Amino acid sequence: MDQMKIRYKNYIIVGSLCLVQVSVSQDHWETAVYAGDNWSYIVPETELPTDWNSLGFDDTSWLTGPGGFGYGDDDDGTEIAPAISVYLRRIFNVSDAGELIRAIVHADYDDGFVAYINGTEIGRSENLGDPGIFVPYDGTASNNHEAQLYWGSYPDAYMLDSLDLASLLLPGDNCLAVQVHNVGLSSSDMSSNFFLTFGIADGSTYYGSPPDWFQAPFSFSQSNLPIVIIDTFGEEIVNDPRITAHMGIINNETGINQIDDPFNGYDGLISIEIRGSSSQSFPKKQYALETQDSEGENLNVPVLGMPEENDWILHAPYSDKSLLRNYLSYELARDMGRYASRTRFCELVINGDYKGLYIFMEKVKRDNNRVDISQLGPDEITGDDLTGGYIVKIDKWDGETNDGWYSESPLGGFDGVWYQYHYPKPDDIVEEQRDYIMDYITDFETLMASESYDDPGAGYYEQVNLESFIDVSLMSEISKNVDAYRLSAYMYKDKDSEDGRLTMGPIWDYNLAFGNADYYDGWNPEGWQMDVELGNDGFKIPFWWYRIWDDTTYVTAFNQRWHVLRQSIFSEDNIINLIDSATTLIDDAQARNFQRWPVLDEYVWPNAYVGGSYANEIEYLKNWIHVRLEWMDEQTFMKSIPPLLVLDYHLNDAFPNPFNPVTTIGFTVPRTELVRVNIYDAMGRQVENLLHDVINPGQYTMTWNGSHRSSGIYFVQLMGGEYSQVRKIMLVK
Repeated sequence: MDQMKIRYKNYIIVGSLCLVQVSVSQDHWETAVYAGDNWSYIVPETELPTDWNSLGFDDTSWLTGPGGFGYGDDDDGTEIAPAISVYLRRIFNVSDAGELIRAIVHADYDDGFVAYINGTEIGRSENLGDPGIFVPYDGTASNNHEAQLYWGSYPDAYMLDSLDLASLLLPGDNCLAVQVHNVGLSSSDMSSNFFLTFGIADGSTYYGSPPDWFQAPFSFSQSNLPIVIIDTFGEEIVNDPRITAHMGIINNETGINQIDDPFNGYDGLISIEIRGSSSQSFPKKQYALETQDSEGENLNVPVLGMPEENDWILHAPYSDKSLLRNYLSYELARDMGRYASRTRFCELVINGDYKGLYIFMEKVKRDNNRVDISQLGPDEITGDDLTGGYIVKIDKWDGETNDGWYSESPLGGFDGVWYQYHYPKPDDIVEEQRDYIMDYITDFETLMASESYDDPGAGYYEQVNLESFIDVSLMSEISKNVDAYRLSAYMYKDKDSEDGRLTMGPIWDYNLAFGNADYYDGWNPEGWQMDVELGNDGFKIPFWWYRIWDDTTYVTAFNQRWHVLRQSIFSEDNIINLIDSATTLIDDAQARNFQRWPVLDEYVWPNAYVGGSYANEIEYLKNWIHVRLEWMDEQTFMKSIPPLLVLDYHLNDAFPNPFNPVTTIGFTVPRTELVRVNIYDAMGRQVENLLHDVINPGQYTMTWNGSHRSSGIYFVQLMGGEYSQVRKIMLVK
């Protein structure tokens, strides 16, 4: 049986993944051994006889009791005193071995185990060495492993096929035996819950129904999405600290990715940890990772077509059963001309466990291709150097190492705000820089609390990038994100010599948006999120957002920007097309995802809607957006449009882009001036002049029809006075 000892380790399925194609017909699953059954057990003080795990061993001197066996986690049927190990035996009967074509051993343990059937090893945790290696009664697990079931997650699982069972099972009585080992005698807990479930060939009944959490295994062999495979070398991924692992990405140009194809998207080391706040309670975990070189140093690499960097996120949509809300939000924000994390759908496998559909995305970070502000070193502590760049966020304190300061509201009746250093990191920012950004925010708050905050000359308009506040607010409101304005709220400031204004963004964490929350009115497509009553919530909207929303100049600009966007990026057709394109792309993957995580007919906090099917979830999302757009149109309608508020020249991203053959070009002009808009080809030759005229301040849109031009890259240039800006567009026929 040595061959099987080696083979089972390759087919560990810690969930519902099975990489082995099974051709034997199967009717249903039944559980022969439950953790809560009556087991024989012993806490050994000396080495046991070598045949302790065989059917013929006499265990009458052992104790008996309901499983599991352990202490400290309230998941024990029989509580024992703290111990290094506990040994278990359970007899089960096989009346017709030919009807049992597959088996799964589910192991929910803390910290390590080795399992046997009739004396033959069938499964082992990786923290107790290689298969077949003897583990003494006083041997300890090499690292911690936390039990999963007691907090709603899924236990490890080990598959046995029909050939394995034919060599293992006996007619009549059989014995499942397990030795469970702690990481040390001082460990605070120990768990040992084991289940044995058989695949039955026909409709016959031999045992009981599987536990409610049971997931039937399925075959995952290929995907039209990139496949991300992570091997943690036997270590468990935890919240902190990060562990070293290997990551391989399969992303073939053909669009068909096989699980055993060579790695071609990435093939190297990473450090990885669980991330998130409330999402950490979900069994489908989110991960933060850094790509690394062989020495463990950060390694900047492009991933799945995204610009090179080393900090990445594997976002795990779980309560968002559309799987799209973050993706959709970031797409819209980027189309508005704002930086938001680039995203790629993928399917994730960790240590042979199929984890489902994930979104590989950029972490918010200072970088030329992310938040593009000046780099700030620890030696830059005077003059213009000291003034930027900084990234600050308002958020919960969970997750990565955080630090910041609490700012009391200078305006009565409002709570204060916790600001956190995001860049430079808390460990990197020096005292002079801390003082500078704290004073800068304090000055901003003092201005916003003053009676003259909205004065055309002395007010806040020159201190902030007002357009960024408007765009973040528009994204918050179109989605009615229940975290809007007060959580995952980023802002940044560049050097004064570059742009010393306070800029809002980038947006982040929109999984509780677009009707996916049953609190704070998140389900309701009507009403402003700014007006929601937050009660005793410890994370309130900063007072200065309310001051901004009380400013008629801001509201006017907000309404005007809304109406411009509704003609293109926020048009219902465009948003629905984004949704339809994404659902088509992930159609096969979403089915596998919900087989792995069967929650479509379950409430997952904080769902406002439980659709029962993926199609219903998407229909709900579309209908919610339809009603939301209509309501916001009604609220922003202006019978007489006041003069446009334009603070600076700006050339918007063309939309759509790529295009065929017509695209829309939008721009703003701050003063009456000669303005030119030209189109150039990739060789720098002017191919068309769209505008050459003196025009008044305002927002403008025009279209370019490239039907008479060949496919390729072109450039749009806006020029006015000394201002010039260029955007790249792509004509695809």
